[in-house]
Amino acid sequence: MDYYALLVALVLLTAFLMQGNRQGNKKYVIVASLLLFAIYGLRDTYHIGFDSTTSYLFGFNRIGAQPWSEIFANSSKFNFGFTLMTKAFHSFISADYQLYITTISVFVSICFGRLIYKYSPSPVQSILYHFGLLLYVFHFSALKQSIAMAFLMLAFDAIIERKPVKFFLLVFIASQFHFPAYVFLPAYFLPKLKIERYFLIVLAVMLLLTYLFRNQIITFMLSTYNDENVAAVDLSNIRFLRTKALIMIVIVVAAILLRMPSSDDPVYTLLMKFIGVAIVFQTFCGYNNIFERLADYYFQFSVIFIPMAFDRNVPRRSMLSRRFVVLVDTLAPYAFCSFAIYRFLSYTSTSSGFHPYRFFFS
Repeated sequence: MDYYALLVALVLLTAFLMQGNRQGNKKYVIVASLLLFAIYGLRDTYHIGFDSTTSYLFGFNRIGAQPWSEIFANSSKFNFGFTLMTKAFHSFISADYQLYITTISVFVSICFGRLIYKYSPSPVQSILYHFGLLLYVFHFSALKQSIAMAFLMLAFDAIIERKPVKFFLLVFIASQFHFPAYVFLPAYFLPKLKIERYFLIVLAVMLLLTYLFRNQIITFMLSTYNDENVAAVDLSNIRFLRTKALIMIVIVVAAILLRMPSSDDPVYTLLMKFIGVAIVFQTFCGYNNIFERLADYYFQFSVIFIPMAFDRNVPRRSMLSRRFVVLVDTLAPYAFCSFAIYRFLSYTSTSSGFHPYRFFFS
């Protein structure tokens, strides 16, 4: 049985049966989050995923065998919070790796469900984009970054509410699980950048500067990233704007045409700035996937940004005629969601790390 296709079908069916108002959305998000967790958290962690079945499994067993004195002796190293959490889980809760992964999955699933319930005008769209942008399957493997990304979902509230202590504390905690989470620090100051009317121009200038100085930027960034697996490559053979960056640019242009950013629309405008930052980071992804991971800290919020762009229930200024906006609002979400479903199912059906699917109890 294709459990991924069954998951998509159940997500759509429950949306049809339960959505419709705020209370219906709440019930739907709870049920949908349980469905996401069922495939994500109850998978056979020794076979489903990539890093989680190899390096993380090895690390879990190694850390469990280390004495506490050795753990604290390495407290100055990157990702100490993740190491400390793993050791504590292994020592005080269980040495069962399956339970360890399942517990992490609970936390990530709750944070994601909370984010889309609180901010998305269409939780079902958000979940489908979560599938199609392959953020969902990313969490199957990248445990450290998944935890960090979940903490940054919580930190998003602090930006909206302008609570700096809460924000910086959550970013600090996230960075203890995955050090590059510090890249999210500037996010708190993005609402202060009044570039709404000139967003595309600013983005174009940023991309031009990134292209012109990419060699110097890459050299600097790699000098601060301790990764012995990073090797020099010929930058002339790398595409500057890869597929994911192009998809983001198309999304941003369509969003601006439908719903122009405005200081009167702070959440939507902030999310558009997030996507702009993600696009700039994404231009380096051909060099090494560490840059894609930096981009994902901002790009993960596209799952609530895209539905906002097509939200017909809010007043907005558009560059298009009203009749055309209604047509796009009606058809585009179906087209985007259909593509997201196709991309998710294509990936999971052909990727050796996810197919054939196994539950841990099967």
